[in-house]
Amino acid sequence: MDFPLTRINPWYSGGCDGPPRVRLCALPYAGGTAAVFKDWPAALPSGTELLTAHLPGRGDRFAEPSLATLEETAEQLCAALPPSDLPTAVLGHSMGALLGYELAARLAALGRAPSLLIAAACRPPHVPPDDSGPATERELAATLREERPWDDALLDEELMEAVLPVLVADIVAGDRYHRPRPPALDLPLKVYIGADDDGTDWRTALDWRACTARDCEVVVLPGGHYFVETDRAAVLARVAADLAEVVA
Repeated sequence: MDFPLTRINPWYSGGCDGPPRVRLCALPYAGGTAAVFKDWPAALPSGTELLTAHLPGRGDRFAEPSLATLEETAEQLCAALPPSDLPTAVLGHSMGALLGYELAARLAALGRAPSLLIAAACRPPHVPPDDSGPATERELAATLREERPWDDALLDEELMEAVLPVLVADIVAGDRYHRPRPPALDLPLKVYIGADDDGTDWRTALDWRACTARDCEVVVLPGGHYFVETDRAAVLARVAADLAEVVA
């Protein structure tokens, strides 16, 4: 059953189809908006309170400065997350996975540790970023158009000029983020990778084990880096199964 997401504060929209049993906090990839998760409510288990993050510099926060550092953004996300007694899962895709780790670490420090962290399509915090990406904005635009054919904003030259600075800021913030010795969080960790993603291989995914004192499971899903968009049904089926474990 689908349900509407209502704006809670500048940082989050949320909703649930009935009495909530579990909370899912979802964080988008670089340049992404809360709209990445717009179709998720219909596929989530009944009783899931979905909270989608609204990051500055995009969507209705377009006029605000873009990300400075992931650490600062995670601090704001943590402060804005409404208190809840529900078991909580934090899910982030690509850059959002690093934000998710930082958010989970801050929540844990406040005694509000999530019940699960799902890191999708991303290197772990202690693995240095790959510096083989596009060198110029023109190359970046061409790469993104190829990788994100569903994103209409990348196909329109005027829109591209508007969104490209946000993408660049996100990518720079992600590339600058590096924790040589990440704290091992006391929570289970699921690492989602795309079977055809050249940027996140099995060995890199296993390195996430250093980020948890509990179990770390690597889950291979169909698709490339943006499997959260291109293979949504498979992703949502797995998310639903993992949320059921949290509730159980």
